[in-house]
Amino acid sequence: MKKAVSFLMIALSSGLLYGQNEEDALRYSQVYFGGSARNMSMAGAMSALGGDYSNVLTNPAGLARFKRSNFSTTLNFENPRSTSEFYGTSNNTSDLTAKFGSISYIKAYNLDPGKYSNWYGITMGLGYNRIRSFEDRFHYTGTADSSIIHSFIKEANGTNDSLIFDAFPFGAGLAYDVYAMDPHPTVPNSYTTAFSSGQAVHNREVIRKGGMAEYNFSMSGNYGNKLFVGGSLNATRVRYSEDFTHRETYTGADSLWLNSTQYTGSLDIKGWGYNVRAGLIFLPTDWIRIGLAAQTPTYYVLKDFWTNNMSANTDDPEIPNKTVSPEFVPTGSYDYRLRTPFKANASLGLVLKKVASIGAEVEYVDYAGSSLSSKRFSSAPYAFTVENQQIDNLYRSVFNVKAGVEARINPQTYVRGGFAYYPSPYKSSSGNVQYPTTFYTGGLGYNFGSFYVDAAFVLKKLQQDYYAYDPTLSGSRALIDVKNSQYLLTLGFRIK
Repeated sequence: MKKAVSFLMIALSSGLLYGQNEEDALRYSQVYFGGSARNMSMAGAMSALGGDYSNVLTNPAGLARFKRSNFSTTLNFENPRSTSEFYGTSNNTSDLTAKFGSISYIKAYNLDPGKYSNWYGITMGLGYNRIRSFEDRFHYTGTADSSIIHSFIKEANGTNDSLIFDAFPFGAGLAYDVYAMDPHPTVPNSYTTAFSSGQAVHNREVIRKGGMAEYNFSMSGNYGNKLFVGGSLNATRVRYSEDFTHRETYTGADSLWLNSTQYTGSLDIKGWGYNVRAGLIFLPTDWIRIGLAAQTPTYYVLKDFWTNNMSANTDDPEIPNKTVSPEFVPTGSYDYRLRTPFKANASLGLVLKKVASIGAEVEYVDYAGSSLSSKRFSSAPYAFTVENQQIDNLYRSVFNVKAGVEARINPQTYVRGGFAYYPSPYKSSSGNVQYPTTFYTGGLGYNFGSFYVDAAFVLKKLQQDYYAYDPTLSGSRALIDVKNSQYLLTLGFRIK
């Protein structure tokens, strides 16, 4: 695993965050809201209101509001867009994907309260909800004074050139192999590059894909039409991939021999996680609903696979294009475990009969509560001491806030809207800019009786600093402005 740790450090300096580090802990801990179009159109603020299968994601007690069995499915169209700023140059990128947002079946059992000690009903549910999307694509270009080669030189300095590929196979070793960097002519175990003056024209593209989907089995009950209780067993499937291509061309009198370089990387992560969720909803009056819920940490078993490659174009008349022989292209993989934080939420619902329903929720998450560990019976066990210390140093606890409203236009037609705010998970002392994530949502619903249709629009907005290589070198940072639009359609059937 010692090599895997060095691979990680190379990945951090090259802008592709490989697995087994604090970024994995954050990626799978920072879950937003998902599921049906109705839930999404109200920004996931339905925890205390109940009556939608997506309640299983926050407070499964809400499923006891169902008095009839129900089947529903949701189609989700996603349009991730980004604007990058790099040394005064802007670029726009867009994509379009389609996924299943949810599919569920709820079996409702109505009970005789006189016979069953004031229990009015029991519901059982099975379903699937997409709870996070990783779909993202951005591209930036511009001119800077530094190169990714300088980052590779910095990591290789102090290492003998006979050991450089074994020590840094995913970064400096590749740059050395394609002649992008060379031994220093006078300083032992030091390196230089033909790009020693002038500027580098950067061109980088990053494509991320995948998501997190939760499979649930839930049970909930209605006691006296005043107290609703519920719990769920949840299994989360993770799929994440990231591919980047970093191209540079060089200008200046000293860079004539080295014309351009191209550095690529690919990361693929798969795995499963398991947790338990429980909650209750209390109705002090017919129009007020108060909810409390908690979720155990999620325990993941994940597998990472990664690879990098590099090429260079030079003025060498014999072999102008320097490449790495296929048998020497490095790959790496590792199986490991991740524990994400405990979560808890409090919610409030107001039901104004024949007029509107209003929902609000506050969720507590301590992102510093994550931890990494080796897979049981691993052939290469590793303590993850440094990575877990980084989790504690970088991350903090936050309160995520969601609010939504559903207005009744007539007995069949509903209009909805919502807002959600997720503060930055980083401590102010971490050096990371404190960018929050915000959601603006809206939607419509129409009730045909036994059949209903809901539509939703969700706009996610955030900014992020992206570092292509060592952040201490100028020219490595780009600002990425992300806007992700989702369009959802839910079809549902009530079953007698």
